[in-house]
Amino acid sequence: MIKKKKLIIFSSLLVFSLFVIIIYLINNSQNTIRSTGKAVDKNLLAGDWVRTDASYLVKIIKVNDDRSLDAQYFNPNPINVGKANWEENYGNLKIIIELRDVNYPGSTYKLSYLPDRDILAGDYYQAVEGLTFYVEFSRSK
Repeated sequence: MIKKKKLIIFSSLLVFSLFVIIIYLINNSQNTIRSTGKAVDKNLLAGDWVRTDASYLVKIIKVNDDRSLDAQYFNPNPINVGKANWEENYGNLKIIIELRDVNYPGSTYKLSYLPDRDILAGDYYQAVEGLTFYVEFSRSK
């Protein structure tokens, strides 16, 4: 009887371990599929980007090695940029720009660079209303 319980416990642990390994491999293979495996030039982010649904402008002046951005935002007047950063994951460039100004108490853009279309696309969190919108920016220079 004790041998049977040990066999059941051992079998259960084995099945559970295999399940965990399979989930791990599936998650990592999806990341690999999305990645080109090539280093991406972070300076592709620099430039003037105009939102496609309005006359809002993100101006990325400099892409710094410390993962910060020298950036400005206009709607159409200047809005203070609290912080601006970039990151690269699996060959994908992303930026996060947080606005800190009157009527912009932490409104945030989280955008990915899509090289095949040369656009920035992603979410805009409008802090005053607490709503998130999908937005796109096209390069103007």
